[in-house]
Amino acid sequence: MAVGSPQSRAIRVFLSSTFRDMQAERDELRKRIFPQLRRLCESRGVTWGELDLRWGIDTSDETAAEEKVLRTCLDEVERCRPFFIGMLGERYGWVPDELPQALVERESWLAEQLGRSVTELEMLHGVLNDPALADHAFFYLRSPSYIGTLPPEDRPAFREAPAPDEVERLGADEAARRADERRDKLAALKERITSSFPVPDDYADPEALGKLVLADLTAVIDSLYPEGSELEPLDREAAEHDIFAQSRFGVYIGREEYSQRLDAHVQGEGPPLVVLGESGSGKSALLANWAERHRAAGAKEPDEELFLFHFIGATPASADWAAMLRRILGEFRRQLGVEVEIPDQPEALRATFANALHQAAARRRVVLILDALNQLEDRDQAPDLVWLPPVIPENVRLILSTLPGRPLDDLSRRGWPTLAVEPLEPEERKRLIAEYLAQSSRELSPKRVERIAATPQSANPLFLRATLEELTFWGDHDTLDEPIDDYLSATDPEDLYAKILTRYEKDYERERPGLVKEAMSLLWAARRGLAEAELLDLLGADGTPLPAGHWSPLHVAADKALVSRSGFIGFFHDYLRRAVQQEYLREEADQAAAHLRLADYFEARELMRRKVDELPWQLARARSWAWLSTLLADLDFLQSAWDHDRLEVKACWAQVERNSQHRLLDAYRPVLEDPRREGYSVSVVAHLLGDTGHLEESLALWKHLADRARESGDTAGLQDSLGNQVGILQVFDKLDEAMALADERERLCRELGNPQDLADSLRGQAMIHHRRGAPDEAMKLLEEQERLCRELGDKDGLANTFAKQAGILWQRGELDEAIALMKEQERICRELGDKTGLAAAVGNQAVILQARGGLDAAIALMKEEEQLCRELGAKESLQFCLGNQAVIHSARGELGKALELLKEQERLCREVGQLNILAYCLHCQAQILQYGGELDAAMALRKEEERVC
Repeated sequence: MAVGSPQSRAIRVFLSSTFRDMQAERDELRKRIFPQLRRLCESRGVTWGELDLRWGIDTSDETAAEEKVLRTCLDEVERCRPFFIGMLGERYGWVPDELPQALVERESWLAEQLGRSVTELEMLHGVLNDPALADHAFFYLRSPSYIGTLPPEDRPAFREAPAPDEVERLGADEAARRADERRDKLAALKERITSSFPVPDDYADPEALGKLVLADLTAVIDSLYPEGSELEPLDREAAEHDIFAQSRFGVYIGREEYSQRLDAHVQGEGPPLVVLGESGSGKSALLANWAERHRAAGAKEPDEELFLFHFIGATPASADWAAMLRRILGEFRRQLGVEVEIPDQPEALRATFANALHQAAARRRVVLILDALNQLEDRDQAPDLVWLPPVIPENVRLILSTLPGRPLDDLSRRGWPTLAVEPLEPEERKRLIAEYLAQSSRELSPKRVERIAATPQSANPLFLRATLEELTFWGDHDTLDEPIDDYLSATDPEDLYAKILTRYEKDYERERPGLVKEAMSLLWAARRGLAEAELLDLLGADGTPLPAGHWSPLHVAADKALVSRSGFIGFFHDYLRRAVQQEYLREEADQAAAHLRLADYFEARELMRRKVDELPWQLARARSWAWLSTLLADLDFLQSAWDHDRLEVKACWAQVERNSQHRLLDAYRPVLEDPRREGYSVSVVAHLLGDTGHLEESLALWKHLADRARESGDTAGLQDSLGNQVGILQVFDKLDEAMALADERERLCRELGNPQDLADSLRGQAMIHHRRGAPDEAMKLLEEQERLCRELGDKDGLANTFAKQAGILWQRGELDEAIALMKEQERICRELGDKTGLAAAVGNQAVILQARGGLDAAIALMKEEEQLCRELGAKESLQFCLGNQAVIHSARGELGKALELLKEQERLCREVGQLNILAYCLHCQAQILQYGGELDAAMALRKEEERVC
C-alpha cells in the first residue's frame, strides 16, 4: 500500500531509544511535540499515533523492562513502517544473552545478530536493513556535552559503563571489557547511521530535539497530506471499504467454481445473484478476493465498467440503508455524471435510487456488490429491502449476500438465483491449517491437524482461523493439546471468542488489571473505532495515557481479531463484538456507561472531525437527549457538523424530538431573537429550520441575512438569501412578494455571470407566473432557461424545461406543440436513462392522445409508463397510470379489465396514503359494479367512499 494513499491516511511513528538516559527526550516529545503533530494530522483528516514501548515502564529493573520490549518490538516496528524515529546518546542499551528461537525462526536475519542491543535490533529492523524505508525515518544523536549539564550523581546513568550488578556478577575486568565492547558497538552504529542518513548536528538538550522532530515530521505531513488534501466523505467511505476488503485477503481457501460463477454473472445477463452461507463461512472473503481479482483484470479498460462494493458493517454508516444509497448515488454522480438530487425523505430516496440505477446503466456497465444485508439497521423497513427496486437494469450486475432472516425472505420471494458458500470439507480445512501456520513458520503434527480438521466447528473458516491464531501464542509445543481441547469445545465462533477474551485476561493484565475488559468495551462503544492514541488516553489515569508497553502485547496478540480502518482500531468480525457485549456489557446500563465515557472524552477534544463524528453518535446511543440537544444548540459545533454531514444533523434532531421533550425550535430561539450576534452560523440555522418544516422562522432568518448582505455589499450571499426566500414565499402562496425577490435575484445572477443559478432563477419565476395565470410570461422565461441549458450542456435541465413548457402549452390547448416538446423530453430521458422523466413524458403524451380519442396509441404508451413505474417501484405514479388505463378500458366496454386495474389502484392508494384519489377510485369501481347489477357490492364501496371522504 502506497504511503499517502487514501487507504493509509494514518501516521504511526515508532520511537526507538535506549532506556533511562532518554527519559527526558521521550517526555519532551510525548508532552509537547506529539500533541502538536496530532493536531496537525487531525486538521488534514489523518490519524496520528506514536509508539514508545519504553515510556511508562518501571525503571527500577532495566533488564526486565527491555525483555518486555523485546517480545513485541519487532512486530510493532512493522506496524509503524515506514515512520521511524531513532535517538542515541552515550549508551548502547541492553544486550540480551539469547534471542527467542521462535523469533529467530520467523526473522531469519536475527540469527547473525546475537550480541546486539535491543535498540540496535529495532533500528536494523525498522530502517537499516532496508534503505527503501528511509524516506520517513529520522535519527537524532545527542551531544556528549549534555551529560556535563546534569547533576554529578546522575551522570553515570548516561554513559556506557559497567553496572554494579554486572561487576558483582562478572567481576570488574569482565564487566569493564563488556562496557568497552558496548561503546565500540555504539560508535559503529552511529557511524552506520551517519553514513546512510542525513543526520542533523548533535542536539544539545531535549528541547532542541523537540524542535528538530517537530520540523521534520511537519514536513512529512505537509508532503504526504498537504493542506486541502482532506478526503471528501465519498473518498473516506470508499477508503474504509477498501481497507475492509483488504482485511479479508491473505490465506483464503475458496473453490474455483465460486469465482467462475461470479465471473459468469458479471459477464452475462439476468437477475441479481444472491450469495448465501452461514456466518463466518467466508462470504465476505470470497467477495473481497474475487473483487480484487476482477478489478485487476479490468484495470486496462476502466471506461467499460463502474465497480462498486459496499460491505455492510465495514463502517458505522455502512449499515444505514439511506447512507448506503446516498453513497452509491454520490459515486454515480462523480464517476458517471448521473446528476440527481439526493433527497432526505425515505420514499423519495428510494425512487431516486431506482431511477439512478437506470441512468447509470445507460452510461456504463455497473458491477455493484452489497455484502451482509442482514446487518442493515432495522429502520424504515430496511431489512425487508423496500429500498431495493423490484427490477434491476440488465446492465447493472448486482451481487448480494445475506444470512437467513428478513432480507433473505424478501430475496426468496423475488426468486433471484443463489450461490451457496459451503462449509469447508476436511481436506480444505487441512490445507487452510497448513497454509495459515506456514505464514509464521509453524506447523502441527499430522495427528493434531487431523483432530482439528475433524471437528465439525472447524468447517467454519472463521472458527478455524481464530483457533489457529490462538495456538500460535502457546509457548509449549508439548502441551499444545491442552488449548486445542479448550478451543475445540467452543460451540460456535462467538463462544470461541469468549474463551479468547478469557485467555487475554490471563496473559495481558499483569501490569494493568482490567485492561482487556476496558479496552474491548471502549472499542465496542466507538462509532468508527479508536485511534491508538485515543485508546491509550482513555485507558490511562490522571490525565496520563496508558504506557504503550502495557497495551502493545495485547494489541499484537489480538492483531487478527482487530482491524485498522484508516488508523482507527475496530473489531474484525461481528462475532467478537457480540462476545464482548455478552461478556462485559450485557446490561443496557453498562452499554450506556461505555458510550458516555467516550462522550466525555470527545467532549473535551478540540472541535475537529473526530469530535463531530463521535460525540453526537455516542450521546444518541447513550440516549442522553438533553446533552445532545445542548450540543446541537452550540452554533460552533452545529456549523462544523453541518459542513460535515447535514443529513446527520437532521437525523440527530429527529431522534431528540422523537425520544424527549427537547425541541429544535427552542434550541435556536436565541438566534431567532437576535440573529445579528451569531455570525455565519445563522445561514446554517436558517437551512436547518427550513428543512425541518419551520418555514416562518427560516424565512425570518433569510430576510435578516439578505439585509446584512445588502449592507456589506455581499452580492453572492444576497443572491443565495433571496433564492431561499423565494422558495418559502411560494409555499405560503405570497406570489407577488416572491416575484419581486425573484426579479432581484435574476438581476444579481446576471451581474455575477452565474448561468447555472440564473437558469434556476428563471425557472422559479416562470412557475410563479404560471401560478398567477400569466402563461405567456412563463413561456418567455422557460425559453430563456432552455437557451442557457443548451449553452451549459445541461441535459437534465433541458428535459425539465421541456416538461414545464409542454405543461403550459397543454393548458393553452396547443396540443401538437405540447406533444412535440414531450417527445423531446422523452428523447433526452431515453438518452440519459432517466426512467422517472421518461415515465412522465410518455404518460403525459398518453393522456393527450386519450383526450383526442387515440385510445390504442394512448394505451400503448400507458403500458410503457406502467412498466417503467413497476421497475422503479414508483407506487404513486403507478396508481395514476392504472387509473388512466381503467378509464380507457371502461370507455371500450372492457369493464372486467377496468375493475381489475382499479382494484390495484385502490391497494396502491392505501399504501401511499392518497385518500382523495382513493375516494375517486372507489367511486369508479362502484359505478362499474352498479352498471353490472351488483348493487350490494356497489353499495359497500359507496359506503367506503363516504367514510374516506
